[in-house]
Amino acid sequence: MKVLIVDTFSAKAMDELKAAGIEVIYDTKMKGDLLTEGLKANKPEVLVVRSTKVQVPQLDAGAPELKMVVRAGSGYDTIDTAAAKERNVAVCNTPGMNATAVAELVFGFILTSDRYLHENIQLFREGKWAKGKYAKCHGIKGSTLGLIGFGNIGKLVCDRARAFEMNIIAYDPFIPAATMEAAGAKVTSDIYEIAANCDFITIHVPGGEKTKGMVNDAFLSKMRPGSVIINTSRATIIDEPALIKHVTERGIRACVDVMSNEPAEKEGEFKHPFGEVPGILVSHHIGASTVQAESAIGEEALRVVLSFAQKGEILHRVN
Repeated sequence: MKVLIVDTFSAKAMDELKAAGIEVIYDTKMKGDLLTEGLKANKPEVLVVRSTKVQVPQLDAGAPELKMVVRAGSGYDTIDTAAAKERNVAVCNTPGMNATAVAELVFGFILTSDRYLHENIQLFREGKWAKGKYAKCHGIKGSTLGLIGFGNIGKLVCDRARAFEMNIIAYDPFIPAATMEAAGAKVTSDIYEIAANCDFITIHVPGGEKTKGMVNDAFLSKMRPGSVIINTSRATIIDEPALIKHVTERGIRACVDVMSNEPAEKEGEFKHPFGEVPGILVSHHIGASTVQAESAIGEEALRVVLSFAQKGEILHRVN
């Protein structure tokens, strides 16, 4: 069996694949047209990606040998799953492996927003002292956190919120209410209840057409001035112009790890409208970027490939 890996992957995992008699081709430069060419030239049975897009041209280039695309991560909106299914290509992911890392980033945002740590750091670097300005931050104990989505990540955020003695309201029509209540959350079937009653709101739903614009002008208009919305999921879930409008005009705040038109490269110049809005804090899509998460994702992706190569089993199929 031949496996093509086009995003960062551990040397140890690749050695294990080779030890199992699998031919490994590793080239992180294969994106877009280069990936199309690489699939035509190498004809692998398995393609492993992280953020690299896999659309119809790539699927057609891999046919008929390509049988599986493994997304080393949870979200798979960068892969045309329907087109893959039409071509009998299984699309698999590694769910839950980055959940702890994302939950930790959410709380980094919550604490930074409450204590204005970003401003503290910036003023100190400018040679200014402003202890009085930040002496009356509210504190998060007793505040209310809204969870939109209660999957692997949402559950871990809930656990951490309880440790901080926060109140929790959860919305997820696909999770039994009893499950969320057992975790310590009040359950609502009305997403606008979260908008109107929470100090912090964090989103943990998949991308795609069903969640596109879920957080829109109507939702944001119900948020209280000073409340914070956090998006570590997918950029399409929030209507970006509406978010900028409500942050600028009504004083809500936002923390985002994802945004439209993100660069494919890991480093380089990048300008986005969020960069012009002081009330929006941005990280560089680093939710899953910890050594622990990378290791867990790599190990699970390895298990998915080996199960297919050695037993013909397809794990975590999403299409």
